[in-house]
Amino acid sequence: MKTNFNKRLSLFFFGLLTIILLGACGPDTKNITVKDENDNKQEETEESTETKKGEETKSKLGSRTNPVLYQTTATVDDELYNDEGDTFPIKFDLTVLEVVRGDAAYDLLKSMNEFNEAAPDGYEWVLAKTKVKFVESETEDLSFHIDGIMNFDMVSESGDIYSGDIYGTTEPDFSFEMYVGSEKEGYISGLVKTGEKAQLRYEEILGGNVFFNMQ
Repeated sequence: MKTNFNKRLSLFFFGLLTIILLGACGPDTKNITVKDENDNKQEETEESTETKKGEETKSKLGSRTNPVLYQTTATVDDELYNDEGDTFPIKFDLTVLEVVRGDAAYDLLKSMNEFNEAAPDGYEWVLAKTKVKFVESETEDLSFHIDGIMNFDMVSESGDIYSGDIYGTTEPDFSFEMYVGSEKEGYISGLVKTGEKAQLRYEEILGGNVFFNMQ
C-alpha cells in the first residue's frame, strides 16, 4: 500500500490546490465519444426521452444516468497544462475490460498482496481491470498522469461511495505517467454495497467526470 506513495501524495496536494481554486463548482460530465459495435445503442440513449408529463429530458453520454456501456471504449477529451499555464488539448481512451467482485475479488486481492483486508460489513470488493491509451495530444513534451485512487471511485446503485480507510493494493496497479502513444493496463479496486450494481466513476482533478457500467 506504500507503493508510489510519494507520487500519490504529490497528486493529492495538486488536487487539493485545484479544489481551492475551483471553489464550490461541481464537476460536470466530460465530453466523450464511444467507438465500437455499441455506438448506435449509446447514441440512441443519449437522445431526448419523453417523461410521463410529455416533457423532454436529455442525459449526456458518460453521465451517471447514461453511463458508458461495460467493455466499451470511451475516448475522453481533456487538457494538459505547462508551467506557464498554457493549455494543450488531449484525448485518451478508457476501457473497463473485466470486473471481478465478492469472494473471487478478495481472493485475487490476497494473491496480489497478503496484507489486503477483507471487506467491511455490508460491502464487497470489486476489481476492475482497466485499460488506458493516450491517443492524441497537441504536445509531445508533457506527460499525462492517471491513478486508480486519485481519479476513480466506485458508486453503488444506491448512490453510496465508500468513505472508509480500507484500500486494496493491486498488481499491476493502475497508476501511470505516460506520453502520447503509450497504452497501459491495471486493476482498480473498490468497495461497493453487497449485491448492488455499481459504476466506475473517472474524475479528472481539474473537473469533469465519466461514469462506466461494471456489468
